Amino acid sequence: MNDEELIRNNNTSDSTSPPQLSTYDRLMRQSKKLGRVATSTTRAIRNILTQEIPLPSSELFKSMTAKKEPLTQEKQKELDDINQLRQTVQKSNQVLATARTVFPITLFPDSIIVDRTKVTIIKRDFFWTSNAISFQIEDILNVSCAVGPLFGSLTIASRVMSTIDHFNINYLWRNDALFIKNLIQGHIIAKNNKLETEHLSLKETIDALWELGKDSGRR
Repeated sequence: MNDEELIRNNNTSDSTSPPQLSTYDRLMRQSKKLGRVATSTTRAIRNILTQEIPLPSSELFKSMTAKKEPLTQEKQKELDDINQLRQTVQKSNQVLATARTVFPITLFPDSIIVDRTKVTIIKRDFFWTSNAISFQIEDILNVSCAVGPLFGSLTIASRVMSTIDHFNINYLWRNDALFIKNLIQGHIIAKNNKLETEHLSLKETIDALWELGKDSGRR
């Protein structure tokens, strides 16, 4: 092949190659593509929003709005018993009074807690160790109190069969010891005379039991 044919072929190949696009033309093409994508997306969203949402059937609506069947007498009695039990448990756990021995006279303070149904004594001998005993008000035979100018002690005698027939808690503050003694004594009197206090509020119960257990000759 001579030089003229090579030059002719090169000119032919150059004439058939696609023309080079300018930066402006490229940007215009990209913007048109983005416009088409945005238009198609908008149409799809418009179609979704304009679609009708089927409502639930009338049968389902009737079942949702239908009145509940009345409870039977046995079922109602069962629910009433459960509610009464819950109220009784909640009330029985209401704390009427609590007291702790004086620190640092007792390095590990003991506690006495009185609620509506029982008395709990917690003895502590070391860090994170305790010995707790609880007994019902009905099992308490007697409670006595010895007081001095500052401190007081309680002695509680119980009919519970054990190696210990009485429980002592010493070095309470004087007023705390007297208050706890009167409260427990009033509890015992109320139980022995079948006086119900469940219908009273917490404050009314404390005041009533304290008045019942208060010593006549002590102010």
